[in-house]
Amino acid sequence: MTDPQWWQAALAALAVLAGAVAVHTTGMGFALLSSPFLVMALGPVEGILVTNVCGIAAALLNLAVVRRDLDWARAARVVPAGLVGTIPGALLVLWLPAPVLAIAISLLVLAGLLFTMGARRLDVPNSLWVGAGGGFASGLMNVTAGVGGPGLVVYALATRWEHRSFAATAQLHFAVLGIAALVAKWSLPSLPAAGWAVLLALLVVGLAGGTVLARRVDGPRAMRWVVMIALVGALLSLGQGLLRL
Repeated sequence: MTDPQWWQAALAALAVLAGAVAVHTTGMGFALLSSPFLVMALGPVEGILVTNVCGIAAALLNLAVVRRDLDWARAARVVPAGLVGTIPGALLVLWLPAPVLAIAISLLVLAGLLFTMGARRLDVPNSLWVGAGGGFASGLMNVTAGVGGPGLVVYALATRWEHRSFAATAQLHFAVLGIAALVAKWSLPSLPAAGWAVLLALLVVGLAGGTVLARRVDGPRAMRWVVMIALVGALLSLGQGLLRL
């Protein structure tokens, strides 16, 4: 892609900063919060690739802090199923034109957010197939939309997964899926070195800010704000995709 204009670069930077704050405050939310705005700033393909790379870095850095709360039994269900979900997701990325992909990304995010909010009313037993379903949906959306959170959140809320354990396990899940998404698409973002330096610096700053904020805001309450902001971003991205048709 061509070098982004100043407003595109600023929007991408703010998206990464906000996503990093969210991931350390709530245990997830990086892609939910940043993906719609990165798509707006950099385009549907480049925006999702940047989301994947920054999401991997954020998840690994956060995992180093919260690894003691990781639930290996649940990880063994959701992570392999998520890897399977990356395969059909990668095919969609190859087949769909850029404007259609932008619209599809926005609709996937909106659908995932609505399911996430509706899942609060569910009470489902934690089984192998329920966990695999959540992981598969997460992997599919992670490749196509850069947003693997909604599928995993629906599973967590429906089975009443304790928040600290969920937040820690999600870091491993998102790191593995982010790497799988890049391998499946066999592509990396084309940002210049200076752009990467700025984004990674803001990623670290955002994670540090999230550490401070996490002491004052409980995870579930912060997650509600993340979902609402991502909803606005997805609607804006949908409008932009429709204008490009």
